[in-house]
Amino acid sequence: MNRDRRNARFFLGFLVLFFLGFSLTVNLPSVHKNFLTGDQAVYFSLTQSLAHDFDLEYTRQDLIRYYREFEAGPQGIFLKRGHGGRLFYAKSWAYALFAAPFVRVFGPNGFLVFHTLLLALMLALGCRYLASLARPWTALLTVLTFVFASASGVYFFWLTPDFFNMALVFTIVFLWLFKTLPPEKGCDTCGPAPKPGRFECFLRSEASDFAAVLLIGLAVFSKPPNIVLLAPLVLWNLVQKKFLKSLLLVLGFLVVMGALFGANYLFTGDWNYQGGERKTFIGSFPLEKEGVTFDSTGHTMTSEGYVDKLKLFPAWLVLPNLYWYFFGRYMGLAWYFFPALLFLVLFFGRRRDIRGWLLLGTAVLGILVYVVLMPDNYGGGGGTLANRYFLNIYPLFFFLPPGRRRGREIALCWFMAAVFLSSVLLHPFGAIHSPAAHTKRPPLKFIPVELSQLNEFPTNTNPDAFRVPAGTPPQDGFLHFLDDNFHPKHRTENGVWTRGDKPAEIVLKTYFPLKTVVFHLLNNPRMKNTVTVRFEGRTQKTVLAEKQRTTLTFPAGRGFVIRSLYVYKITVRAEKPSLPYFEGETSDERRNLGVFFSLELVPR
Repeated sequence: MNRDRRNARFFLGFLVLFFLGFSLTVNLPSVHKNFLTGDQAVYFSLTQSLAHDFDLEYTRQDLIRYYREFEAGPQGIFLKRGHGGRLFYAKSWAYALFAAPFVRVFGPNGFLVFHTLLLALMLALGCRYLASLARPWTALLTVLTFVFASASGVYFFWLTPDFFNMALVFTIVFLWLFKTLPPEKGCDTCGPAPKPGRFECFLRSEASDFAAVLLIGLAVFSKPPNIVLLAPLVLWNLVQKKFLKSLLLVLGFLVVMGALFGANYLFTGDWNYQGGERKTFIGSFPLEKEGVTFDSTGHTMTSEGYVDKLKLFPAWLVLPNLYWYFFGRYMGLAWYFFPALLFLVLFFGRRRDIRGWLLLGTAVLGILVYVVLMPDNYGGGGGTLANRYFLNIYPLFFFLPPGRRRGREIALCWFMAAVFLSSVLLHPFGAIHSPAAHTKRPPLKFIPVELSQLNEFPTNTNPDAFRVPAGTPPQDGFLHFLDDNFHPKHRTENGVWTRGDKPAEIVLKTYFPLKTVVFHLLNNPRMKNTVTVRFEGRTQKTVLAEKQRTTLTFPAGRGFVIRSLYVYKITVRAEKPSLPYFEGETSDERRNLGVFFSLELVPR
């Protein structure tokens, strides 16, 4: 046992050294193609501001510093106007504060150096927690599987707070639960149990709960729904009849929250880092040139009035969202976080205690917070992989199942990762820039899409596939293409060509209910070409001659309705592809053509 423990620790150290070497040597601007967007752009710039200027203010110097690393500029950066008319970054600065020292020393690579330390922390804590439940190698493989046989491993490479938040939550739960484990015992083969050191004594003391509360305050400042983490800690102490300690834990949490939000008010003039005059900027950025100001550019995007917007969502949406939360194509945790689902099943199949029920209740509450309060964006936005918000809940499942971990459970997790995630795990930077690429092929292509998240689909990162106009004004709608089986709409064409004989999967979005939808079809230069159109579960086929036109009419039905949006699923496919450039002597058309279609939308 001692030899296994030493070997496992050696391997753990080697693994951390490997990630550290990668973090120090990877050419980030090159692998990102000199282009960051959204949260990556804002956190990169915010962290640089803290690292070099020791403030949260957005200045022209920040922009110049950013352009020295990434030539495309901070596309999608979030800014807000604070006191004195100055501009500040409109995101939580918890992650940036801890990453800043590493960025100051190592430049852009400092983010990944910081992530390496977070990874080492989770691996060490996970192995220590499982020391009495599994052999050293099994413990190490379990925590490695939990991180890297899921989408969470890809977020190691993401320059955003998600991996930081996951490590925070992991540490919080460890600090609470470790003291409840029985101490290690000696045996004839492994010798006497090691004498606990100071850190071990701290972990088994009441002080570890107060350390956990401090981190909960930080986690809530980073992502407010993390407030659910306070519940199991306080409830556990109430069950133990430690009423004074429970009160002190709540007070400690409030002090940390007051200090962090108070600091935000002191620096920016606002308690809410996402409220007030908040905008996002693409293409042009305030202060880059004279006359380019906060008022003259950007798009308003504030969190104020959020509760009023929430009232517009129907209550019945919770049930389909819960189904999609687990089994959706783009964010379903069954495919992207299978270890969580497996550990949940194991929890119900083994002996349970009150700690497990508290953890499960916290996880359920955390999921409901996102599903109920963010019904049209519970996954974290269209430019990200899987459900990045779930990383704030995912660590709870690691500590959920009691009993020993087994090799077959680890093997099952890696089997699921091989089937659903191998392409993103082996090419994480590709997943950053094309977060929907893996969903355009089986098996994920056959899984239902989360229609309530339409505006946040990762396919929307392709401008040619996002909000493509359809219909004739004023009865017009928009098409969202879910694969690459189409040719980008040409400005001279009032419709879209499908690509070859591949089925184009599409979602139609309108802002008014439809009575019927008419498909106007144009065949490619092939004879006797069977064209299949599927609309909301109804299928029609037609056989077309060379360049023949026809129409197909479908009753629209109700579709999927969310707020003022009406959403309909479409598939269009031609049986025979055509390459006119190679089939006709005079043709300059080099595209692989399927069938051309345009829509006529008849309102109800």
